[in-house]
Amino acid sequence: MQDILVVNAGGFGRNMAALARAEHRHGVEWAVRGFLDSRTHLAVPPDLPILGDPFTHVCQPGQLFVCALGDPHARRRFAAPLLAQGAEFMHLAPGMHRAERVQIGRGCMFEHSVSLGADTVLGDFVAMLSTSIIGYDVRIGSYSTVGSFVFMGGGVQIGENVVVHPHATILPGVKVGDGAVIGAGSVVIGNVPAGVTVFGNPAKRFEFK
Repeated sequence: MQDILVVNAGGFGRNMAALARAEHRHGVEWAVRGFLDSRTHLAVPPDLPILGDPFTHVCQPGQLFVCALGDPHARRRFAAPLLAQGAEFMHLAPGMHRAERVQIGRGCMFEHSVSLGADTVLGDFVAMLSTSIIGYDVRIGSYSTVGSFVFMGGGVQIGENVVVHPHATILPGVKVGDGAVIGAGSVVIGNVPAGVTVFGNPAKRFEFK
């Protein structure tokens, strides 16, 4: 049986640990053993201790990892030292509907009731929260985060390190560049350049002042 270590003992990490423990393979193929987090003061369940720091942890045979951070840049940064050691990251996908020919990269995380359309391709370490619907032929780049209740139409292309906040709708064929941010509830009808934040219905460029 393999041991799962969850990177991040904060709220998102504890939620992903709970999803993993509810999965039918838990206790049969693998078991969640605890967290990797430098914040040793965090309150964690007594049976899921903080076992070390993700930046100094030495990977052992039989360990699997979940990099449970919502921010794409943090997820990339915390996964890097473990990847450098050849760490194996698992998928979590409870209750996911997956059509034919879907390709999913390593270390992706899915909350409940996510739907992926045919021929969709996801990069590495994509995080997708509950009740999101992804159409056919969609491309989502590595380390991107898709919030709850998001809809993406057919042929949408999402770059790397993108954040799509909850209840956003991205119409078919739209392209979203690397590092862009889609605001909550936005309706995206046109392409979004890299690094740009858009918000509203229809979504427009937005800047905090």
